[in-house]
Amino acid sequence: MWYGSNLANALKDISLERAFQKPAHGSHNIYEMVMHLVCWRVFAIEMLLGNAAYKVEINSEQDWPVNYEATEANWKSASKQLEKTQVQLLQLLEQFEDYKLGDLVPGRAFKFHALLNGLLHHDIYHAGQIAILKK
Repeated sequence: MWYGSNLANALKDISLERAFQKPAHGSHNIYEMVMHLVCWRVFAIEMLLGNAAYKVEINSEQDWPVNYEATEANWKSASKQLEKTQVQLLQLLEQFEDYKLGDLVPGRAFKFHALLNGLLHHDIYHAGQIAILKK
């Protein structure tokens, strides 16, 4: 990719210490970014499933986790959740008809094209941040 490594490669070989290391006061660590990515992937999945009632409050604990333990189990769980949501998204998108890209997302004022394009840009943005923190 012209922007650098993909998200999966950016996350390869990240140690437990690096995953939870806070880069600076107020900045998010890699674990928090992964959970943030999972949050918005779940949002996209729920929208693709037609769940108009599903909501994410920006900057909430759901969006950016604050209360967690820096454990191997939590890091493995975050990584598995990211992988699981990737598989779910791909499965849903295989069934998604292109003509629906112009349809409004259920209960929202934006279209599926914007949702899915935004999700890609979101992943790329945070993959870049993760790559920098990894170094």
